[in-house]
Amino acid sequence: MKIMRVMLAVLLGLPFVFAATPDSNNITTVNWSKAELNYKECLKSSNNGVKVGAAIYIRKYNLKGAIEELKSLLAKENVENVKMSGALALLTIGGKEGRTAIQNALETEENEIVAEFYRSILDNQIIAQH
Repeated sequence: MKIMRVMLAVLLGLPFVFAATPDSNNITTVNWSKAELNYKECLKSSNNGVKVGAAIYIRKYNLKGAIEELKSLLAKENVENVKMSGALALLTIGGKEGRTAIQNALETEENEIVAEFYRSILDNQIIAQH
């Protein structure tokens, strides 16, 4: 009986697997300029989770066109995790410009948790070299 249940589950699940598998004939390339514009707009969202996600993906995909928006995020944002993800993305993709922006933000940062995060990523050689 147990074998029958497993077989039934496999048979019923198979169509879902094939439905969720992308068609290899329809694979398209990513329009990175459009993706970058979308992520930059997400940084302006009123939803903090959207902002954090955008910063994460900007860093992951190395979208250097979002550097100014990330710098603005450090200056204007009040939420800790948004500022921290923005700073990490900025340090990763921004090179010397990103490092300088974080150092400048550190000078005026009132939140000690965020300030400590800025100091730690600036001092971390692995992150700084990425």
